[in-house]
Formats: sequence, C-alpha cells, structure tokens
Amino acid sequence: MIVVTGTLELNPEDMDAAIGYVLEAVHATNQEEGCITYGFYRDLENPGQFRIYEEWESEAHLAAHGKAEHMAAFRKKLGTLRVLGRSLKVFDGTNERSL
Repeated sequence: MIVVTGTLELNPEDMDAAIGYVLEAVHATNQEEGCITYGFYRDLENPGQFRIYEEWESEAHLAAHGKAEHMAAFRKKLGTLRVLGRSLKVFDGTNERSL
C-alpha cells in the first residue's frame, strides 16, 4: 500500500470555491481503480488549510491517478485560486501494523 499525506494552503477567501473543486476531485478519485481512500479535510485551526490523506494499492495506481483527466481539471481550477503552500509526502506502507 502507498500512503500520501500533506497539506494544501489557500487564501481563506478562496475556500468556498475550493470546496466545490475538492469535492469533485474526491468523488472522481474515490472511483479510480486502486484507490483505497482519498480525502481532503479542513484544518480546524487554520481556515485556509486542507489536510490531504490518500491510500493506494500500488505506485502504478498513484501514477495513473496523477494522469487522470479529472486531476488535470482539478489542477487547472486550483490555478484560479491563491495557493499559499502545498506539501505532499509519499510513504510505502509495506510495514503496516495496527495500533
């Protein structure tokens, strides 16, 4: 399993528009082959920040996701917003264990 986690920080004034864009991407992505879970979550302490969490069956599935048409559309829409920061990290979940 591959895990992606990170943040997307926007000007807080852009959050209402961003939520619509994010929901479109989330709904489409969760239908992709190999997607275990994909979500954006508002940070309660930072009104302009989303926390991002994804799980993929494999690197190949994650790579295909990056090339999906709906992701190209999402990136284009994000380009109309004031993005202040973005950070994503990828982890190989081969050593998974329950807490």
